[in-house]
Amino acid sequence: MTSRSILIGVLAAILAAAGILTAQSASPLHPDFPLLDASGRNVQASGAPVSTLQTCGTCHDTDFITQHSDHSGAALASLVRLPGYPVEAPAAPADEMNCFLCHMTDPDAGAYLAALAAGDTAAANEATLGELLADPETFNADGTARSEVLGIQDPSDENCAACHGTIHEDMRTPLTIEAYGWTTETTGQIFSGQRIAASGLNVSGKNTIDRSWDVHAERVVSCVDCHYATNNPVYTQTSGAARPAHLTFDPRRMDFGDYLFQPLHQLNGGAANPMACTDCHEALPTHQWLPYAQQHMDQLACETCHIPTMPAPARASTDWTVVRADGGPVETWRGIDGDPQALTTSLIMGSEPVLLPVTDASGETVLAPHNVITTWYWADGDGSPVPPDVLRAAYLTAEGTYHPDVLAAFDADGSGTLGDAELLISTDAQEALIAERLGVPGAHIASEVLTYPIHHGVVQGDWATASCETCHTAESRLVAPITLANRTPGGVVPAFEPGGMLVEADGTLIYQPETQPASGSVQLYVLGHDAARWADLLGIATLLGTIGGVTIHGGLRVLAARRRPDHHGAQVEEVYMYTAYERLWHWLQTLTIFLLIATGLVIHKPDLFGMFGFAWMVRIHNVLAALLLANAALAAFYHLASGEIKQFLPQPRGFFDRMIRQTLYYVRGIFRDEPHPFEKTPERKMNPIQQVTYFGLLNVLLPLQVITGILMWGIQRWPQIGARIGGLTFIAPLHTLGMWLFATFIIVHVYMTTTGHTPLANIKAMLVGWDEVEVHHAPGD
Repeated sequence: MTSRSILIGVLAAILAAAGILTAQSASPLHPDFPLLDASGRNVQASGAPVSTLQTCGTCHDTDFITQHSDHSGAALASLVRLPGYPVEAPAAPADEMNCFLCHMTDPDAGAYLAALAAGDTAAANEATLGELLADPETFNADGTARSEVLGIQDPSDENCAACHGTIHEDMRTPLTIEAYGWTTETTGQIFSGQRIAASGLNVSGKNTIDRSWDVHAERVVSCVDCHYATNNPVYTQTSGAARPAHLTFDPRRMDFGDYLFQPLHQLNGGAANPMACTDCHEALPTHQWLPYAQQHMDQLACETCHIPTMPAPARASTDWTVVRADGGPVETWRGIDGDPQALTTSLIMGSEPVLLPVTDASGETVLAPHNVITTWYWADGDGSPVPPDVLRAAYLTAEGTYHPDVLAAFDADGSGTLGDAELLISTDAQEALIAERLGVPGAHIASEVLTYPIHHGVVQGDWATASCETCHTAESRLVAPITLANRTPGGVVPAFEPGGMLVEADGTLIYQPETQPASGSVQLYVLGHDAARWADLLGIATLLGTIGGVTIHGGLRVLAARRRPDHHGAQVEEVYMYTAYERLWHWLQTLTIFLLIATGLVIHKPDLFGMFGFAWMVRIHNVLAALLLANAALAAFYHLASGEIKQFLPQPRGFFDRMIRQTLYYVRGIFRDEPHPFEKTPERKMNPIQQVTYFGLLNVLLPLQVITGILMWGIQRWPQIGARIGGLTFIAPLHTLGMWLFATFIIVHVYMTTTGHTPLANIKAMLVGWDEVEVHHAPGD
């Protein structure tokens, strides 16, 4: 047999297997079954509506399934919040859980929803079958329904899309949106592996967007791969804590028969079983490039960086205080310029989700992307929403035209029709008119903001947020404002935390998130964005005051020296003052402190130093801090072992007298060219003021910087320690103040080196070790 024949045979086998898989999309294992009504009779004989509980209950425990399902009536109603909620409340659920909707290949979801909207809850499930009940080919001779005709199967992505939103699997057909679906309308989420550039939507700059709508869909991850029945034996995993110590693998699983009898419909990712990206992904090994990776993951949901934008439009606001001619509210959308229902012609610009605190699967509070929808509506004196029918009657006649007094109050351009811009309650007279026409006691305008989390639309690689400057600047992504609506009906501003509301002159309502709100559970200190004003003001004032002081003092010294043209300098002698190690320690410490201040300033105010990479500055700062600590520890050992530590310790006896003499020298004597009051020797290198300064530096300021720096570095390793003393909100300002004080010390220290017998004498001594010191003659010499 030739290699060509073998290749043809392999290809034929692959194609045959593909055909088998396609044919098996409706499960060939499911038996035929009778369609039963609520009393358990075959509907072909009774003519009553199909009962899913009775029909499926012949093999499955439908009572158990209903009680343990996210899609049963009560559970579903508690989860679904329509964009116009609470005015647009979810329709009453069907009398029974609808098995057909998720387990048929081609359910008639439109007929099901129409039946619910009409209030026909008893026949809604049967409506899902469409025309199949009337088709003789659906039934066998014994009256059982043919499973292959109904297409009984595991739920597919198309089943989920029937209710949740836009899911597109056909890579050859450009993606379009005919009907948004609840999830797509409220969030803009589209689950498709198709490239955005290949879609049929008019996305701005889409030819340059070389990515798919969702990377999971691109990798052929289906809905049920993540949102599976939690007692499905295929997904059973035994944690190390629950597994006996002598086992590395526990092969015991629930029997498939037991699972099929009582499959949990509280799916993974639902309210009862929250899920996280880390259930599948091990994030830390792939995020080693990120400084403080664990700290980021403790504070941010994965979606925060991996869903940076939503390329599809989403509802922004719903104004149910007014009624359009078609009986609906005035809506605004974000991420689109034009009619949101004409997506092939309107320009889709996309939008950035707002980041809001949410409790993740582990119970921790993190920031995650959301879409927010603001709703205004009329409420009665008890706060209950005025029903839409009552509102429509207040605006529209039986013929569907506006009442004359309504038209007169709102028709600003006198055209005889009302556009969306005119349908806005902006005056007290308009508000009073509608309140009167409603005929509801205590009628008033109410408002609320609904939040919708975003989990799909995930990107990877270069499309994900990877720049530190995105968040760690004054214009941080974490506090990016979002326009809620282009109107504020009746001047009513909804309450929403954490953050604040801003109303512009034209009525545009903007939500401004805050990292440190006055109230709320989330208090973040974001390096490069947050700064304690008091620490900066106090530190800068101290630094500027010091610079001003040394400038004035130095200027007066120059003037005094010019008045003494006959000055020949003091008599000096060379003394070996500083050992090689002292000089090495001094200059290494000086360089380290200079660089620490420089990198610290970049981290503190990255907007002012955009040429430096934030991540690199953080790493360099940490390395320099470790070098400073090691150098300080070695210096402490040296000074203790050699006894040189006494150089830094002021002697109590006569201390104040010496301090006064040294102070008088700097205040008066130095201008008169008087000799230094104390002789400088290798055994006593510092005057009293220097001793006090270094005592405070080494025992207060340096430990403060070291301790606060270690706590900031270790905030992700020992978060409980930092949390007990207030977290970064308390630690970072102290560290910042310490930086300013260190900078102040350097200014003073450098200036004081100029007070020798020549301005550069002390610096030269620290370079070479030999110092030219003034000769102090004993009295009578």
